Amino acid sequence: MNHSAAAVLHWPVTFDKTPELLIVGVPTPDTSLRSTARQIVREVLREILGQVELISVPGQPIQIAGTDRRIGISVSHESGLSLVAINYSGPIGVDLLRVPASPLPEEEIAVLARDYLGPDSARRIAELPASAQLMQFAQDWAKHEASLKCLGLGLEEWSTALAEKLLPCRTQKLALPAGYTGAMATLKEDESPNA
Repeated sequence: MNHSAAAVLHWPVTFDKTPELLIVGVPTPDTSLRSTARQIVREVLREILGQVELISVPGQPIQIAGTDRRIGISVSHESGLSLVAINYSGPIGVDLLRVPASPLPEEEIAVLARDYLGPDSARRIAELPASAQLMQFAQDWAKHEASLKCLGLGLEEWSTALAEKLLPCRTQKLALPAGYTGAMATLKEDESPNA
């Protein structure tokens, strides 16, 4: 895991040469309704990728129709901001969370961490002062979700089998505006299908 935060470009973006890995923050309406955010994200994807046909199935990564090359696309939405991640070299997962100003009850964080993030994460979170637990939980959750998305897996409770499935993923925290946390996941170099 890389401990430095990966840069997130702010839309609109211009560049001379498209990077292999691109993460773009897209301002969206500050509402939990996602239809407008999805429409904006599709427009951003078409501007970056050209006029391609995008295939979107709920719970699955967005794919480009009619291409042999595996271009990884991942999207995450929160009120006021969406993230678009594109990896021209293979799978990618991205997750975004808006961290609430008021903390969740410690018991709720402990149960969610234990059930979904596993004993190591649950222990690390529990050892923190109450004031820091929510942010650590959100960061760990975002890394977990990004890894699941990278591998095309749905959310499920933690198990040693799931932990083993997630081993090929490398996660990195994202540099985001205050009030948000997020992460991206890609396959480790030796796990990449293109390596």
